[in-house]
Amino acid sequence: MALRRSSLRPLSGRHEFGGFTTGRQDLYRVDDEQRALAHDAEGGHWHPAMNDARPEDPPVISPAIGANARPTGACANGDPLGERASVGANRVRVRVLGPPAILGVPEEQHVRPQALEFLAYLIARGGSAYQHEILGDLLPEPPHRLAAQRLHTYTYNLRQIFRSTGGNDTYLRLRRHHYTLNTDAFDVDLWAIREAMIASQRGTDPAARITALRRAVAAYRGPLAADTGYLWLARHQQAVAHEFVTAAVTLAEALADRPAEAIAVLDIAARHHPDNELLAAAVARIRDRSS
Repeated sequence: MALRRSSLRPLSGRHEFGGFTTGRQDLYRVDDEQRALAHDAEGGHWHPAMNDARPEDPPVISPAIGANARPTGACANGDPLGERASVGANRVRVRVLGPPAILGVPEEQHVRPQALEFLAYLIARGGSAYQHEILGDLLPEPPHRLAAQRLHTYTYNLRQIFRSTGGNDTYLRLRRHHYTLNTDAFDVDLWAIREAMIASQRGTDPAARITALRRAVAAYRGPLAADTGYLWLARHQQAVAHEFVTAAVTLAEALADRPAEAIAVLDIAARHHPDNELLAAAVARIRDRSS
């Protein structure tokens, strides 16, 4: 029986593909995955290179605040805002507060700006979104098929970055046009704030609640995706700013018997949002009590 000749031409050495330096086997895998992603964009079915999960696998449930992620750290002595939080080993570290960034990316790899925007979008939404939502917010102008192909290109770029940064793990799943981040595989500043806020609300011990609130305030480095101008950003940025201000005011109220510390917390918050009325009112209340 005659063997069918492969459509892949043998290549040797290393090659450049989409900003990555690859070997021969990697180049073949790139071709396979790109074909699979294009197939999915046209309404095809599961392909092992397209999706990290098989059809029989249970879907990943991604809570809106990444509640199944590991703890991000605790308040240490001499660290009033809990800034020396520990980071889980092999977790991909992402900042979306202030200018967004994936930390620890090797110099030889390129993070597409649109891929980073896609990641920030998923994180702001709690870790998941359907394809039609993503295309409507991030790629509203191109025809649907072209927009879907671009989205798959960004997905592939992110997966490559995640694997080079955090090792072999399941980071981003695509199933039935639903994109889901594995929250256990990431250390994200925004999710750290939300986890700390939940811990403070559930806690009954005043000291533990203050520790959790300090963590929440410390995680804030600036407005969500600052200075990016993303078209979808405004309402998410406002919501995150409100979460941060609420955490700062709640912490200041918990420190009411220590007015100097309370004012210091509010001063830190006001550097990020100097015109916020809630912060100004909280400062006035604490000063009135201490006078």
